[in-house]
Amino acid sequence: MRVPSIPPTVATIVCLSAALVAGAACGSPDAAPPAEETAVEEMSDREKIVGTYARVTSEVRDEDGMWSPTPGEDRHGYITYSDRGYMAVSSRDNGRTKFAGDEPTPEEAQAAIASYSAYYGPYTVNEAEGFVVHHRVGQIDPGGEVDAKRFYDFVGDRLILTPAPAMGGKEDATRRIVWERLPDVELSEEARRFLGHRELLYTERYTRRDGEIVEVTEPNESRAGAVIIYTPTGHMIVQLPDREGRMAYAGEDPTPEEALAAFNSYGGYFGRFTVHEDEDPRYVIHHQEGRLSPETEHDAQRFYALDGDILRLGGPPQTTNGESTGGHLYWELMPQR
Repeated sequence: MRVPSIPPTVATIVCLSAALVAGAACGSPDAAPPAEETAVEEMSDREKIVGTYARVTSEVRDEDGMWSPTPGEDRHGYITYSDRGYMAVSSRDNGRTKFAGDEPTPEEAQAAIASYSAYYGPYTVNEAEGFVVHHRVGQIDPGGEVDAKRFYDFVGDRLILTPAPAMGGKEDATRRIVWERLPDVELSEEARRFLGHRELLYTERYTRRDGEIVEVTEPNESRAGAVIIYTPTGHMIVQLPDREGRMAYAGEDPTPEEALAAFNSYGGYFGRFTVHEDEDPRYVIHHQEGRLSPETEHDAQRFYALDGDILRLGGPPQTTNGESTGGHLYWELMPQR
C-alpha cells in the first residue's frame, strides 16, 4: 500500500482546451487562409476532441437513413476528454422517481441503475478510421464492455459520437449521441489548481477532541482507483466504484437484486464547482446536477488541502459531546499518457 509523501511546493495545473474546426476561408482560391484558421486546420483530431461537452440528445436512424431524436428521451449529462489522455462521462434521466425510504428496494435500485450512466478511463483516437476508444477502467455496470468504440464527427461546436455496431461499420449504426462543447470559464488561480483528472489513493477516518486530532484510522484502499475530475469549464465529475467484489450481471440487464448490489458498490455525481479559498477553512462546493441516487441534488461542501499533485477532500465533520468525527479522501493527479 502506497501512502504518498506530499511535496512542499504546490504545482499549478494548466489544462489545454482545444478549439473546433473553423468554417471555410473566404476570398479567392489562391488567397492564404487566416492564421487562426490555419492553426485550427493543423490540429489533430486528438487535440480537437479535448474539452468538456454537454449532452444535447441521442438520435436514431430510420430505414431511409435519416436521423431523428430518440422518442421520449429527456436526459442531462457531460462528457470530458483531457489533454492528458483521460475521459469520463456521467448522465441521468430527468424526472426520476425518488426512493420511498432512506434506502432503495431492489426494484428502486434497478430503476436508478437503468436511468443513470457513468464510466471513466483512458482514451485513444484512431484518426485514420475516425473513431475514439474509451478504455473503461471503472463503470456503473460491473461487467460492462471494457473498450467502447465510438465513431466521431465534429460539426461546429458539436461532437457526434456513434457507437460502433456489433456487425458492420459506421454506415450500419442506428444510434448516436450529440454533445455540445462548453466554453471555458474564468477561474481564480486557486480554482485552476483543481483542474485535471485525479485517482483516489485512499480514505481515512479521524476523531478530533478539543481542536486536536486524537485518532486517525489506517488508510482504506477499498475504492482506490476511483476518479474525480475538475474541468476548465467549471464542471466536475466524481465516480466511486468499489475496487473489488463487484459481480457482473448474469444477463444483459440486472435483476433487482443484481441492481441493488451494483448500486451499493458505486457512488457518484456530477455538476459545477466553485472554490471558496478566502474562507477559513477553505472549501469547494460541488453543485450537484445529477447523481446515482435519484434524490434531490444538493450542494456538497468539501473542505480541501492542495499540496503538489495531492488533493485532500473532506466533508463537514459530525460533532457529539464536543467530539468530532469525519473523513478525508486523498486524490492524486494522473500522469500524462
